[in-house]
Amino acid sequence: MRLSTRAVGLIAMVVGIAAAAVLVQRRLADHPPLAHLSAADIETLLEGMPESRRAFFSTPEGRQQLAEQLRQALAMAQEARRIGLLGRTEVAAQVEIQKLTLLASAYRERHPDLEIPDEEIERLFRTNPTALDQVFAANPQLSRSALNEQVRRQYGELLLLAERARKEGLDRDPRVALQLRVFPSFILQSYLLRELQQRTSVSEEEIRRYYEEHKNEFEQVRARHILFSTRPIARDGNPPPDKETVRRKAQEVLRRARAGEDFATLAREFSDDPGSKDKGGDLDFFGRGRMVREFEDAAFALQPGQISDLVETSYGFHIIKVEARRIAPLDEETRLQIEQTIRQKKIQERIAQILARYPITIEGLSAESRHP
Repeated sequence: MRLSTRAVGLIAMVVGIAAAAVLVQRRLADHPPLAHLSAADIETLLEGMPESRRAFFSTPEGRQQLAEQLRQALAMAQEARRIGLLGRTEVAAQVEIQKLTLLASAYRERHPDLEIPDEEIERLFRTNPTALDQVFAANPQLSRSALNEQVRRQYGELLLLAERARKEGLDRDPRVALQLRVFPSFILQSYLLRELQQRTSVSEEEIRRYYEEHKNEFEQVRARHILFSTRPIARDGNPPPDKETVRRKAQEVLRRARAGEDFATLAREFSDDPGSKDKGGDLDFFGRGRMVREFEDAAFALQPGQISDLVETSYGFHIIKVEARRIAPLDEETRLQIEQTIRQKKIQERIAQILARYPITIEGLSAESRHP
């Protein structure tokens, strides 16, 4: 059974009542936090993955990446518990939904042809006729119209399948039991990251100091360009233009530009870039990271008034003329960029502290990669 993102979100609110938070905390308290995963555990987790992901994570590079992801999730989950995130109804509900989904999926694997009749789902809700009233009381922002019949049925089916899975002892199956212990860590990790985002502040002084100390990062150029495309002009299956023919045409226009013809006029006549052609090839000011690498390197190597050689990118051949250079002003856009950079740096430092506080060992993880 696959649930849509919308359905999962609504179902999470359905189980998001205060009792769920207490229940989840008690269940998790029954198991000490995971601090070690063996090679056999990794193999067990791989067995439950879709084929495409299993194939990647079975490679040395993929296994290393998986180990790093697990190590970070398990450590951050411990920190999330420490600061009380599991006491929040929404977090507890999301953890419970994931556990129900894991159990239901395991039951579906064992009984792929099972159909849950509508009568059984209705009987489930009749057993507790006030269940949905409790949901709306706990979530006043949820309208009754939003809880449609499809979501109601999916929620009921999820509960029934999970309960059957427990009765068959699937929660004690080694693979399912490990998933039930490991996968909630990723939910706790995501909520902790959200918490760190909200708690991490950046002052005006920090923004100004970063700007003054990293002005080279905010260098911009104003450039015009003429594009000679080597891509198909229309999506009609026609082959792209012959590259050498396009190159010769571009070389001729480059010769004319360097001979003194007006660059903007040449761009309007020859450029294949619909976004800048009618503006004479004007790209306005841009900083690093905005253009493809070959274009960026060529543009930032030019001084105002200089014209580049032909620059080849995946789009075709470009002739670039730089008209001005400057350091971007500390305007609102630059402030937001700096604020995000500083905040992410602080968050990464906090994550490093968390990883040091909660050492997680994963068999097969090389020692040199255990510290970010």
